[in-house]
Formats: sequence, structure tokens, C-alpha cells
Amino acid sequence: MKNRNIIFHVTKQYMKLNRRRTAITFIGIVFMVILMTCVFAGKRTVLAYLNKVAALDKGNWFVAAYDLTPEETEKIRDMEETTVMGCSEQLGVLEFPQTGNDEEKPYLDVKAYSSESFEMVNIELTEGRFPENKNEIILSDSVIEDGSGIKIGDTISGDFFTRTITVTEEGHTIGFPFFGIELKYNETADVPANFPAVGENNPFREDHIPNGLAAEYTVVGIMKRPVFEDVSGACYPALTVMENNLPLSDTLNVLLRFDPEKVDYERQYVEKIEEIAGRDIETESNNLLLTFSLMSGDETMGDLIMFVTVFFTVFIMAASVILIYNVFNMSFAERTRYLGMLASVGATGKQKRQSIYYECFSLLIPAVPVGILAGTGVVKGGMELLKPWICDIIDLVKPGSAQKLPVTIDAGAGEIALIIIMCVITVMISALIPAVKISKTGPVECIKSGTEKTKNKRFKTKKSLLEKGRPELLLAVNSTGRSKHLTKGIIRSVTVFAVLTVTTLYAAQCVIKIVDIKTQDSGWLPDTTGYDYLVITENDTFDQVMDLVESSDATDNITPEELNPIVGLGVIRDKISDEYFEAYKYIMSQFPEYNEDDWKRMEENGLNDIIGVETIVVSDDDFRAIAAAGDSDMSIVSSPEIPSVLLFNKMHFTTDHTFILGSSANYKFTEVKALYNASKGETIDLIDDYSPDKTSVQVKVAGIIDEKSIKGRIILTADEPYIIINRSAQELIAENLNSVRMDYNTKSILFNYDEKNDPNLIKKLGDLSEETNVSVVKCVGGEVYGNLKRAIAGIVKTLAYCFTALVSVVCLLNLYNSVRGRAAERTRETAMLRSVGMTEKQLAKMHDLENVFLIGKGLLIAAAVSAVLILFFQYALMNLFGNASFTVPYLLCAGITVFIYMATAVFTRICSRNGGNAELIEKIRRERI
Repeated sequence: MKNRNIIFHVTKQYMKLNRRRTAITFIGIVFMVILMTCVFAGKRTVLAYLNKVAALDKGNWFVAAYDLTPEETEKIRDMEETTVMGCSEQLGVLEFPQTGNDEEKPYLDVKAYSSESFEMVNIELTEGRFPENKNEIILSDSVIEDGSGIKIGDTISGDFFTRTITVTEEGHTIGFPFFGIELKYNETADVPANFPAVGENNPFREDHIPNGLAAEYTVVGIMKRPVFEDVSGACYPALTVMENNLPLSDTLNVLLRFDPEKVDYERQYVEKIEEIAGRDIETESNNLLLTFSLMSGDETMGDLIMFVTVFFTVFIMAASVILIYNVFNMSFAERTRYLGMLASVGATGKQKRQSIYYECFSLLIPAVPVGILAGTGVVKGGMELLKPWICDIIDLVKPGSAQKLPVTIDAGAGEIALIIIMCVITVMISALIPAVKISKTGPVECIKSGTEKTKNKRFKTKKSLLEKGRPELLLAVNSTGRSKHLTKGIIRSVTVFAVLTVTTLYAAQCVIKIVDIKTQDSGWLPDTTGYDYLVITENDTFDQVMDLVESSDATDNITPEELNPIVGLGVIRDKISDEYFEAYKYIMSQFPEYNEDDWKRMEENGLNDIIGVETIVVSDDDFRAIAAAGDSDMSIVSSPEIPSVLLFNKMHFTTDHTFILGSSANYKFTEVKALYNASKGETIDLIDDYSPDKTSVQVKVAGIIDEKSIKGRIILTADEPYIIINRSAQELIAENLNSVRMDYNTKSILFNYDEKNDPNLIKKLGDLSEETNVSVVKCVGGEVYGNLKRAIAGIVKTLAYCFTALVSVVCLLNLYNSVRGRAAERTRETAMLRSVGMTEKQLAKMHDLENVFLIGKGLLIAAAVSAVLILFFQYALMNLFGNASFTVPYLLCAGITVFIYMATAVFTRICSRNGGNAELIEKIRRERI
């Protein structure tokens, strides 16, 4: 025990004498803990915050189940998997005499909520309070906006009823496909509360059937328009409270959250509910919330998050291992001397190993709390940095809600324990080789510092370099070729720096692309680069929207555009490449119910004989500009003889946009890089797929285009084939294909907006969008952020780059430590070179040449290792996500190479500075480094 204490005491003194090296090791370990904290606590914090963001959309529930009996709901509540359950019941429809819109909104749709339901859905009050008993009610603020004079304290009473419609005219069959209703003469059907008001002169009538319930309510609050309110329905929503969870009717609906530890995915939970009910029940999933809780039926995103977490954790451990190992390896010569002297007086190999571990863990113990605190600060700071950026985006979806989402660190005991365990493992691995190496070195060899076995080596000196007057090159070749234990650390650091930075950047870009793909919406819009907002409207509301935008003092650069898609066109199968059909089959094969026979039946039924295409109509000027940017024949574009088209030659398939009735699949993506089997100058037929006889018109292919061609004019997510035509082609199609639908009714307005001059404009447009078919979209950096998914994609991008920056800091520290260690061990050598007349300029040249050799070796090794890691990462992602193209960031790789050389040169200058001639003799005599 005494010998061990002596060794620990000597080790402690050694650490104190070498404060700089000890400080660098401590900082490296702290950064390791910070990065581990960012991975584990950061991942949980980000997912928790995204959960809050996702809950803004529909609410804080996973599954909604409808039409259950009170007994079934109690059994569901008692399930061990259920954590929270909110009940609601549909009381019925009530006459609303105080309405301000007699023709379209004459009723109230009254629901009773339990207290849990109020907490689980996004019900916000604009005034008043929530109901506290079954005789109190709150109304939607659309009641007030439509001109009703009702106010808090007023009463509403009446008998509840169910709405029905009956066909009253012989020979009539009426259908309402959106409500699943089709009736013949004298047939009657119940209609839901969101069914539109029935006016006069219809071949059917509306009847009200009392359901036996009656009520008298006092209005106690006005709520913001809830997400479930249908603006086209005949009822305003109204909510009361379910006292003591006692229902008034025999049928209940429930909102549910379940324990992620006890449920693997959402469908598993739904199946258990159906087992309780003994039948198939209607359910609804809060998909966005389930996705970011890693609880959706789609396992792909959960698997991707787990894979990326493990990948980055291994990278952090690798960077930390190299950093700590380099510290011990660089000081090996000195360490063996003092441990050798101790060994000569009785210290065992085991005790020498314990010396190394003592030094590691004496630094790790204080580094863990410091690193965890700093890591949580980094996570908190990063989230706060992001929060102002996403507030505006979230407010577009739910105005005023962003400031209600405080960022809190979400890290439990499990995450802290995992961070500590991973850090301990990393340090143990880092110190293992130096500890074993020292324990096996004998006392005499230690005292002689025989670390470099050179007696059996023969080094050849290139005297020709001296004859050519290149002594710096000769010294550089000798120093890098002979002192392996000094150069390996730098080569290792350069390799690790390049490998980790390049691979992390590649991984970050892959993750960003995956999130972009997963969150992008289908379809197309005009390019929004240089604009703040895009408003999409129909012709009948265009003037109203344009007046609002133009009359505001906060807008400029107002640009109206027409969006004229054509629906119902197709091309024959021969004009579509085999790659398209292979990709289609690949996606279909992801569905469990699909097999090869299904594809054969599709072929036999002629479902793939004509392939539908989406058509974008642009102005003649835009058509020429897009054609000129792609592979096009401009003589065809300019020819008036036959209308020309541009073929967008890429598309993709996903399981999100491919359906098999009654089946679901994990998310998969695949690209089609060469879509059309047609070339420029070729004539093709555009077929009217809606007409029975498949009439067609001939057009000529002016060119083949891609994303670069349409950049600046169109934002396109091609999850189906697209073609672009000009106005003359549009006119030809309109003349010859009668059943093809051409949408002349949609327009858009792009504009820039300074909120300070008119803070209410966006709210006015938002209010208008709730009443009519108007969409208000915020544009950020040329991209459209119209929903929460795009906000989440932006968060992931920023976090990925921040993580890459943190990894680079650890690598930079590692490189500095290696350069400093080599310079320290060469103190006597450089001092002797100065003493024989070598100038600082010559020394600098020698160091630069050494860096070229060492960095070159490191980069060659890094290129091979990075290629293997990138191929592995790409293979894993393609298996998890699908057949996407992930490109290597070659320009960034070149930038990293330049940065590594510059950093090494700067570190070499700093660590090799001359302290003056007075210290020359001292440096020659120096033993300790």
C-alpha cells in the first residue's frame, strides 16, 4: 500500500510540474464529456422540444379512439400501457338563435370534455375561463367574427338533435363522397356536425331527430378557433365539461398517451385497444408527435436516429482516445525515466500501470461534472440560438404559441449514467496501450530511456541534398524518417482530424438530406428566393388579397404570378424508362401485403400502359429561360409550327405517397435519375387519360431538364413525372382535349415584408385564409416553410453543423497537443541547430517541409479510412432509408486539407519559438519537457 501511495504521489508531482500537458489533457477530456452530453442529453432535449412543437398541431396525444362504451374506456384506462386518457362525448347539435350567420352557421356542435382532454388538445381562450361544470360552455371566436352579439354571461338552451337528410324527388340519386353518403329517393342518412347547411331548392331535405338530451348553458369563455372546426360546416364548435368523468350518452371518444417503455410502436397499442373492444374501432394517430417520440408505426426514423447516435458516439470516443493516447505517448520517454527509477527500488509492473490510470482518472473525475455542466450549457445555448429563428415559423401555424415553448434541458439519470460510463470506457481504452507498454519496460531500459529501438536500423543519408544546397530538406527527411515515436503522433492527429471532420460533415449532410426529403411537401410552387412571403389564392379572392398587400406600408417587391397546372395528361409506357418501373416495384415491395403476383395483375389490367404526368404551364419567357438552362434545342423552342415541351427527367418514390389499401410500410425512398425514354427533338403524344377513347395531341420535346434548369423559377418536389409547357402548348391542349382539367383559377403573390411598419398584415391574411382558400407561406432562404416539418428540418440542419464544429475543436486540440509534444521533445535538437548557426528562417523552412511530409502521410491514410467509413455509412443509410444519392463534399474536403496545413504551421511556429540566446545552453541541457 505504501509503495502504491509513493507512486501516486510521484505521479501527482509529475502532473504538477507539467502543467501545460496536464491542462491540455484535462481540456480534452472535458470536451469529450461535452460532446457525449451533446449526443445523449442533446438528443433527448431536441426530441423533447420537437415533441412540444409537434403538439402545437393537433395536441399532446398519441392516439384517438372513437365510439367506445363507458365500460371499454375504463378498461383502456386501467391498461398498464396507458399513461393519460382524456374522454369526450358528442352531445349533439343545438339550435343557435344568436348566430350572426343564419344561412351558413345556424347550429352549435356541443362536445363534453374531461379535464384531461382540455389539457391534451390545443384549446386556448381569448377571454373568460374554461367551464367548471356541465352547465357552462365555451364557444369558438369565429362566432364573434361572424357578427354574433353573444357575450360572456349569456345563456343558450334547447334540446339536442341529430341531423339527417332525405331524398325528396323521385329519380334523384345524390352523393356526398367526402362524407361517404349516397342516397336514392326516399332514403335517409344521418349527417355529421360538419355537414354544410342545407338551403332551399334541393332535391333533399334536412330533418332534426331529438336524441333525448337537453341543456341550458351559460357562456363562460371564448376560445381560439380549434383545429377541428370545419369552416364549411353548418355548426360552430362549443365545449362543456364532463363532470366527474360521468358521461351523459352511451358512446365516448378518448385521447390517449401510452408509456414508450411498454409499447414498441403505436399500432401495437391500437391492437390491444381493439382486443378490449372485441371489434375494429375507428382510430386516429397524431403522426408528427409519434414520429418525434420514436413511437410511430414507421420504424425508419427511429432506426436512423439510433444509428446516427451510435455513429457519432463512436466518433467522439475515437477522437478522445487518440487525444489522450497521444498525450501519454508523447511523454513516454520522460515517464519511463521516473517510473524506471521507482521500479529499481521495488515498483512492480502493475503499480506502473496504476500510475497511468491514476493520472487519467484524477483528471476524469473533475472533468465529468465540468463537462456535463458545460455540455448542458452548449445544448441550452444552441437551442436558444435556434429558438428566435423558428418562432416566426411556428407562429405561422399557431400564432403566438412560439414564446410559450421554453427550452429546458431534458436529461435524466439514465442519460447522465450513460455519459459517465462511455467516458470511463473511453479513458480506459486511451490509457491501456501506454500502461501496458510501460509495465513491460524494464528498470534499466527505463532509466536509459530506450524508447526508440535504433541499434538494428540502418538509415541512409542523402548527401546529394547537401551538394544541391538543400540542408533544410535533408534535415526534414531525416527527422521525419528516423524519429518515428515523435512523428506518429502528428500523423495520427492529422489522420483523425481529416477522417472525423470529413466523415462527420458527410454524415451531417446525409442527415440533413434525409430530413429534407422526409419533410418536403409534394407539388410545386414558384421559386421564393428574394421574397419573404408567398400567398396562394383563387381568382375570386385575388383582388381582396392584392388590396391587402398593396395597401400595406410594410410591403415591397410585390410580384403576382399565375399558377396553371393541367391535370389528366399521360404518356405511353414506351416513353418512360425501365428505371421508373424498377423504382415503383421497389417501393411496392416494402408493403407486407404486396407480392410479385400483384405486379403481374397490374400489368395484365393495363394499369401501367399510360403513365400520368403533371404539367406546369409557364410564360413563354420563363419557358425559354428554363430551356436555355438545360439540355435543349433552342430552335425547337422558337419554332411556332408545333408546341414544345420540356421533360423534367428526375423523380422519386416514397412509401408515404404510395398506397396499398389496408396496408402500411416503414418509410422508404428511392430516386429515378433518368425518367423519360425520349430525347430532344422527338415527337411524343400527350394523352387525355380521362377520356374513354384516350385522345391525344402531339408535342415536340425541346429539351431534358433538371433542378438546375428550374432554379430561380420553380420549387419542385417531383414525386411523380413532370413536364413543363408554354402558353401555346396549353392552348393546343385546351382546344383538343376536352376532358382534361386546366386550373385557371389559382394565382400567387410574392412580396417582401417589414413587420415594424405593419405588424398586423400577416394576421389579416391568416384570418382570411381561415375563411377562404388562401394559403400564407413564409419563405426563408429561398425555401418554403409552410408547416412544422420544415421548421424541424431547419433545426436538424443547424444542430448537425454545430456538432461538426464541436468535433473539429477536439480534433484541433489533438493536433496542437501532438505538435507541441514533438516540439518539446526536440527542444535540445533545435537549440543545437541554432547553436551551429541555423537561422530562424531556415528552421521555419525545415518545419514547413516536415509538415508537408507528415500531413501528406496523414491525409493519404485519412483518404483510405474516410472512403471506407463513407461507404459503410452510405450502405447503412441506403438500407435504412432507401436508394438516395448522398454526395461527398469534395470542396469541404479541400478546405479541411488547407485548414489542417495552416493550423499545423501555426502550431509549429508557436511551439518552436526561440526564447533568446541566453536560454540556449539551458535548452541543450534540458531533460524535462
